[in-house]
Amino acid sequence: MDASLRRALLKLQHLEMTLLRAHLAQPGYLMDSELQRLRYLIGFARLYRFEPGAAQGAPSGREIEVHQPLVESVRSQVLHQLGPLLRGKRSHKDVLTASVKACRRMRPVLVNARREVLAYHAAEFDAVALDVEVGRKSLVISAGGGGGAGYVYIGAMARLRALGLWPDYLVGASIGSLIGAFLARERFADLDAILDWAKALRAADMFSLPSLGPTHTLPGLTRLHLRDMHRMMTHADGAPLRLGDLAVPYDAVIAGVHQRAYRHLPRALRQFVSTRGTGDGRRLGRRMLMALAFLNPQVTHPIVLGRDAQTRWMRVTDAVGLSAAIPGVLQYEPPRRDPDTTDILESLRSEHRVALFADGGVTANVPARIAWEGVQDGRIGTRNVFHLALDCFRPQYDPRHLWLWPVTQAVALQLPLQRKYYDALVRFGPTLSPINLLPSARDFDRACRWGERQIEPIVPLLQLALTPVEWPDQWDTR
Repeated sequence: MDASLRRALLKLQHLEMTLLRAHLAQPGYLMDSELQRLRYLIGFARLYRFEPGAAQGAPSGREIEVHQPLVESVRSQVLHQLGPLLRGKRSHKDVLTASVKACRRMRPVLVNARREVLAYHAAEFDAVALDVEVGRKSLVISAGGGGGAGYVYIGAMARLRALGLWPDYLVGASIGSLIGAFLARERFADLDAILDWAKALRAADMFSLPSLGPTHTLPGLTRLHLRDMHRMMTHADGAPLRLGDLAVPYDAVIAGVHQRAYRHLPRALRQFVSTRGTGDGRRLGRRMLMALAFLNPQVTHPIVLGRDAQTRWMRVTDAVGLSAAIPGVLQYEPPRRDPDTTDILESLRSEHRVALFADGGVTANVPARIAWEGVQDGRIGTRNVFHLALDCFRPQYDPRHLWLWPVTQAVALQLPLQRKYYDALVRFGPTLSPINLLPSARDFDRACRWGERQIEPIVPLLQLALTPVEWPDQWDTR
C-alpha cells in the first residue's frame, strides 16, 4: 500500500466516525435511509482488497484487489466533498445536512462505479459479497499493557459479551496480550471460568526466583514462568495450544532489543541481580525507572507474533510471557522450553538483529497501529472494521507508588502516535495498581465492575458502527 492510499483510507475511516458521532449527538435528525446511504458511500470509497465471505465468517481463501481506477472516481469525490467536515468547527446539524446533500450529488457516480466494479470482477465476487464487505464491520480490539491495571479489561469484555459483541481480531501487549489470549481461545469465551481460574492462582503458579541460566529475555527481579497458564493453554490431549490454534485471530506484540543497543545498556539490566536483603520495593522502583530507556526506538522495535505462518506455530503462553517481560523486572523463562518456540525465536533474533526480547508495551503500549496494519495486510480478510483501543496505563497519582508516575507519563507519550489508527479509545481509571499482578478475589471483582462501567459510554457508537449497512436497491433505478 502506498502512502497516498494509506492517508486516504485513514481519512475515510475518521470521516465515517465523525458522521456517526454527529448522528448520535442529534438523534432523529437524519432518517435511517440517509445514514445508510452515507455509510455505504464511504464504505465503497474505502474498497481496496478483501477476501469474499470473510466479513460473514466464511472466507473464500482468496484475496481480491479491487480495480482501483473504478473506486478512485468515488474516493476522490468523497474526500473532496465530505473531507472538509473533518476540518474546522461545525455544528453536528451542519455536518449532517452538508453530508446528505453531498451524498445526493454523488449518487450517480457511486451507482456507476459499483456497476463497473461488479462487471470487472464478475468472475471473482458477486453483488452480495461486495455489499457485505462495504456494509458490515468486524470488531478489532487492541489491548494495551499496564500490569494489574489491565484486569479492568475482563469487565469491559463482559459488558460487550452481554450485548452479543465479540472481537474478530485481537492484538495485545503485556497484560493486554495475556487477557487477549484467553479471550481468543474460543468465540464468546467463558469469562466466569477465566475469573475463577485467576482468583485461585497463587504466586508460585506464575512466579518464582529469577533463573540464572540463559533466557530469551533480560534478567529480572522475578521469574515469570506462567506454569499454570501453560497447564491451561492445552488441547484435550495435553498438546500445547499454538497461536494458530486460537479461535479468534490474535497477535501478541513483543519488543526486540537491538544488538548494538544491548551492549550499551546499564550492567544492572544485563546481569542477574540477587533479590536478597531489604529494599526490594526501592529496587523495583529503580528498575522500572531504568526501563524507560527501552521506550527509545533506537533501543527496541516491535515484533508481532501471530501475524505470519512461522510465528503462528509458537506456544500461546510463550508469546504472552515474552510480551509481559518487563525489562529488568520480570524475566520470562517457562517451566520447560518448547523446541519449536526456541527455533522461532532464534530465527527472529537473526532476522531482526536483536539480542533479546522484552515487554511489548515499551514499543507500543496500545498497539493500535499494529492492529490497523494487520487488518490492511489481510489478517482477517475484511478491511472494514471498527477498531476499539483499550488503555489501562493512564497516569494516575498514587502516593503509595510515586515512582510509577514518571513511568506512566512517559508511556502516555506514545498514545498520540496511535490516535489516527483507532476509531474509539477507552482510557480506564480507576484501575488496580499496575504492580498488583495477583489481586485478591475482592480486587478482581472491583476491577471487573470498573471495566463494565467505563466501557459503557462507548457502547452507543460501537453498536451503531457494527449495525450492517445495505445497498439501497432504489438507487439502481434510473
